[in-house]
Amino acid sequence: MDGAGIVTRYLDAVLRRASVPMEDEPFEPDWQDRPRSHKVYRGAPGFPLPERAPRPPLELGEVLLNRRPGRRQGREAVFTVPLLAGMLRHSYGWLSRRLQVDPNPGRRGQAAYTHAEWARGSAAGGGLYPCELYWVCGRGGGPLPGVYHYAQPTHSLSRVATADLSAHVRSALGSGAGAGAGEHFLLVTSRLWQNAFKYGEFSHHCVTMDLGCLLRTWQIWAAACGIELKPRLCFDEPRLDRLLGLDPATESVLAVVPLPWRYAADGVPEETADDGTAACPAPLGSPPVAHPGSSPVTAEVAERSRTVRRFPAAEAAHLAAVYDARPFPAPEALAEAARVTLVRDGPAGGGTPEAPGLPAAATVPLPQPTPLTSGVAEALAARRSSFGRFSAHRPLAAEDLAALLSAAAAGAQVETGQVPLTRLAVFVQHVADVPAGPYLYEPAAHALVPLPGPAPHPFLQRVYTLTNYNLEQAAVALFVLARPHAVVAAAGPRGYRLFNAEAGAVAQAVYLAAAALDTGCGAALGFDYEAVHAALAPAVGAGTWPLLLLMAGHERPGRARFDASVVPRAPHPRTDGTDL
Repeated sequence: MDGAGIVTRYLDAVLRRASVPMEDEPFEPDWQDRPRSHKVYRGAPGFPLPERAPRPPLELGEVLLNRRPGRRQGREAVFTVPLLAGMLRHSYGWLSRRLQVDPNPGRRGQAAYTHAEWARGSAAGGGLYPCELYWVCGRGGGPLPGVYHYAQPTHSLSRVATADLSAHVRSALGSGAGAGAGEHFLLVTSRLWQNAFKYGEFSHHCVTMDLGCLLRTWQIWAAACGIELKPRLCFDEPRLDRLLGLDPATESVLAVVPLPWRYAADGVPEETADDGTAACPAPLGSPPVAHPGSSPVTAEVAERSRTVRRFPAAEAAHLAAVYDARPFPAPEALAEAARVTLVRDGPAGGGTPEAPGLPAAATVPLPQPTPLTSGVAEALAARRSSFGRFSAHRPLAAEDLAALLSAAAAGAQVETGQVPLTRLAVFVQHVADVPAGPYLYEPAAHALVPLPGPAPHPFLQRVYTLTNYNLEQAAVALFVLARPHAVVAAAGPRGYRLFNAEAGAVAQAVYLAAAALDTGCGAALGFDYEAVHAALAPAVGAGTWPLLLLMAGHERPGRARFDASVVPRAPHPRTDGTDL
C-alpha cells in the first residue's frame, strides 16, 4: 500500500471511531506514568529570554480579520530577540496558573501543585501541547549561532548545538525562488508520545491540528507587529530530523517558519515574494549543502515515562507523510479537491454565485462584525475553554457571531500559497435576530445559507460523545468541514496535515475572537463524525466530512475560578511599534 493509501485508511478509522475503536485492544491512559508536558535536554546550557517583551502595536481585529499584516511607516518590520521572546511566551510559554470549577472530570486533583494547569496562548487538544520549538539561529541574531530549544516552563532557550546550521535548513526547504531565504528559522516538531499516552491511535489526528493552532498564533502575533510569516509544511523532512537527532517514528519536524531578522548578514534577503508553490524537495536528491553527518545535537533528553508505547496506525500515517517526496500540488488542484458545492435543490433558475441552487432570498445576511479592539497579547492571555459553563440566559449578538465567523474564515490559510481547504457548517441556537437551524457560512457574501437537516437540539447533544459540555446551552456550534479524501488524493500523505492544520488554525482564530468579545468558547473532537456527515451530506455532498466541533456563547455569571499570572504585570506598553 502506498503512502496515500495508508493515510486514507487511517482517516477512515478516525471518521468511524465513535462506532469502531481505533485500537485493536482496549486502551486506557496510565496517568501515573504520563510524560512531561515539555521536553527536557539534560545538562544543555542556556539563558533566560527577556521577560518584558514589547507588545504588538496593532489591535487583534486589525490582523485577525485580514490576511496580510499592517506595515509600519519608515522601515521594514523584522524580528529581534525581545520580539521573538514575546511570541514564544504568548504561544507556548506558561502564562498563568488556573483553577476553575466546571463539569470537566479532568479537573480533579488540579488544586495540587503537582497537577497544576498552566494556561497558554495557543490551544492544544486535551491541553497536552505535544509541539517542541527550536530556533535555528544564524549569523547576526544576537546569541551564538546554533540550535536553541525553547524551554516552556522557564521561558528560556537551551543551546543544543553550536554551529551556523541555517544553510542546511535552507537546503531542506528547496530551491524554489526564495524558498529558504534568511538566516533564522523556527522548527516545530511533534513528540507523538506526549499526545499518544492519552489518545492512543487518535493522537496523529490531534497533533496535526495542534500544529495549526500554533502556526496561526505566530502569524497573528507577527502580523500585529507588521511582519508576514510564511510557514512551510512541505520540505525535506528527514534531513531536518537528522539535523536535530530525531527518530522520525517518535518525533519529527512538521513545520519550518523563516524569520525575517533585523541583523541578518549582508546580502541575505530578509523576506521573499515566494508563493510557496515550489516543488517539495526529495529526500533522496542531491542537496546543494552537504549534511554534517551525525547530528550536532548530542544533549540527552530526559524521559519521565517508564514505558513508552507505540501505536502502529498513527505511526504509519505519520511516517507516510515524513517520507513523501512528491511536489506540493498546484493551487488549482487543491482548489478542486477542496470545493464544497451545495446540492442544487432550489427552483429552476434560482441561486446565487455563492450558493447555486438556493434563491437569494433564502440567505441570511449577517451584520458588520463587532470590532475586536483587544490587544493580541491580552487576547492570548485571556483565551480559555468554557467546558460546561455555557448558558443560554442571554443570546449571542448577531454582530458577535459575525465576528467569530469572519475570524474563522480569515484564519483558514496556514501553508504559504495554499487555497482554503475548509468550510463552516453553523448550527445556530441562541443568536439574536438569527433563526435557529443549520447553515453553511459563505465568507464572500458574509451570509448564512440555510441547510436542510435536523434541528440543533437534541441533535448536537446526541452526536456528542463526552460529558463535559451541555451543547443545548451554547449559542452556536460550528463544524469545520473539509473534503479530506479528495485532498489526500490531490496532495498525497501530507494532505492530511494540510487540512488538519487549517482546522486547528480556524479553531485558534475563533478562540481569540471569543476572548476579545468576552464570550465563552470551546473545541471538541469527541463527536460522532458519521452521524454529522449523514445529516449534512444531502446538502454538501458525500465527500464532505466534519473535522472539528467549535462552540461559542455566553457563560453562566458568577464563575468560580483562580487565575495567577506568571507574566510581569507591567510589560512595555503597546506603542506605534518603533521599539520592536
